[in-house]
Amino acid sequence: MSGMSREDLERHLSRLPREAWERPEPPPAPWPAEDEAGPAPARRRLSLRPVVAALAAVVLLAAGVGAGLLIAGGDDATDGGPVQVDLAPVDDGGGASGVARLRPEAGGRASVSLSGLEPSRGGDYYELWLLGKDGELVALGSVRVPESGEAELDVDLPVDPRDFQFLDVSREPGDGDPSHSGDSVLRGPAA
Repeated sequence: MSGMSREDLERHLSRLPREAWERPEPPPAPWPAEDEAGPAPARRRLSLRPVVAALAAVVLLAAGVGAGLLIAGGDDATDGGPVQVDLAPVDDGGGASGVARLRPEAGGRASVSLSGLEPSRGGDYYELWLLGKDGELVALGSVRVPESGEAELDVDLPVDPRDFQFLDVSREPGDGDPSHSGDSVLRGPAA
């Protein structure tokens, strides 16, 4: 038919029966009409049940993990859970700040985040201390601060910090002397 002229095509189409040009009636529904047997059943759609079930499982899992964390490691210092200590500048500490999370008991751990500190130069470093009421000092760990001015320190607590008054961060020269330099830059309550 591709080689037919327009007139041949029109002649061929005009010979087709009228039914070829009319739209046929759709076949009847496989279920009874609404007025015959009540409402018609809903058409089958994409089932969202598996998606909803998966989302519900994720929400329940997150709630369970959150509840477990609250029960196991709450922020209440009375139950031996971790406490947060904000470290503020001592004297003219500039924009320096720090946050320590520690478990207030001997054998616990302390994680300290420091920011805004002057970068370490030469052999200089920063030391984390526990300071007692009567001048007792316990060195906990040291860290060198990069150009960003930020550092993280994760240390063991050989003693119970509740027996001390302050957490202290000092700037220490690399002179081999293990004692406190007297140059404290950040300080906060020990527990």
